[in-house]
Formats: sequence, C-alpha cells, structure tokens
Amino acid sequence: MALGFATAALAAAGPTVDVSSIQSTAERAVRHEIGHTDASLMVRAQPLDPRLRLAQCDKPLSAAIAGDGQPRARTTVAVHCDGATHWTVYVTVTIDSEFTVLVAKRALSRDAELGAADFELARRQLPGLTTDYVTDPATLAGQRLQRPVASGEALTLGALTPANVIHRGQQVTLIAASGGFEVRMSAVALSDGRLADRIRVQNLSSQRVVEGIVRSNSVVEVPL
Repeated sequence: MALGFATAALAAAGPTVDVSSIQSTAERAVRHEIGHTDASLMVRAQPLDPRLRLAQCDKPLSAAIAGDGQPRARTTVAVHCDGATHWTVYVTVTIDSEFTVLVAKRALSRDAELGAADFELARRQLPGLTTDYVTDPATLAGQRLQRPVASGEALTLGALTPANVIHRGQQVTLIAASGGFEVRMSAVALSDGRLADRIRVQNLSSQRVVEGIVRSNSVVEVPL
C-alpha cells in the first residue's frame, strides 16, 4: 500500500479531505502530462495510507509530477493544498499500456544483431508508455542488443544500440588521406566496429597494425 506523506500535521478536528480526491487529482496530473487519453492507457494512483487525515482544502487541489516531471511506469506526484491550510501529499501513480509490441521468439544474447525473424508481434499489457517499446519491425534495422532479452520478452527501445558495420576478421579497405592525396590498401579488421568507432586493422601488405575510424561497412580511414 502506498503511503501519503504530508507536510502538514494530521487534522485533529473539523472536515477532512476525501483521499479519493487526492488520488484522482494525481491521476489527472499524469494524464495531462502524457497528453492523450487512449483507452489502452491505464493510469492508477496507489491507495493512500488509511490513517491519513488532512484538513479539507478551501481551494481546488493542484498537482505536479515530482523530480524531472516526466511520467514513467511508476511516477511520484505531489498533490498540494494551497488554501487557508497548506499541505502536500506524495502519491505513487502507475502507468500501464495495452498495445501490440515486438516480442522475442527465443532468448537473445547481448550484442546479438537483430532481424525481423527474431521477433513476433503480440498484444501485451506492459508497464510504462507505448513509446518505451519497439512496435515496428523496421526499427530493428542496423541495431543490436546492449543487454540479453529472454524468450517472450517485449523489446524496449532502451535495449537497442547501433549494430556493428564491420566485424573482426573482415577484409576492409584502409584509406590514408592527406593534403589531397589518398592511398587505398587492403586490410583486415582486428575487432568489430560501429560507424565512427576507432578500431585496429592490419595492413595485408606490410602486416603493420594501425588504428582507424570506421566510415562504412567496408572502409576504415587512418587520419594523418
């Protein structure tokens, strides 16, 4: 059960505020911040401590999301009374969404490079907003996992990171350019690399190992 913490002392006598109005005020604040009222979106304030007794507010209650103001799967909302009596209660509000999302067909390891065949579309009720999850298979292009994903797990955008465009052992073109002159050589990559990564490559003619910048899926540039 969520606790409501108040900055004012509990009301000893007189009319008290209905805790349900505090909870509904917190829910409205979250919905307002989200900016839409999709029927698949579920916003619920957690029950307040039943011992909470606060003086009735003579002004409409106000509320704001605590911290950075961003709604999350579990959000803290500060509900205020700014009337003759002043108090603040912090309410936990949970957000769940029901929508169609990409779900892993099998367990996938960290650094796995992704394709549409690894996932299927399924309707799920999940914590947070739909913007936290991958709903379009086209999003997978050029991506890999930065953490493992279990079989049946919904894929979050936070699990993705750009895929390697060059792989260890791959033959690449090594370019060295300076003053308008450019020299191209064949080399082999000694590590994986994403665009703009610095990786080590070995010149196949001289066997010299140098560090270059990944410019494409087949080109590494050595700055001079």
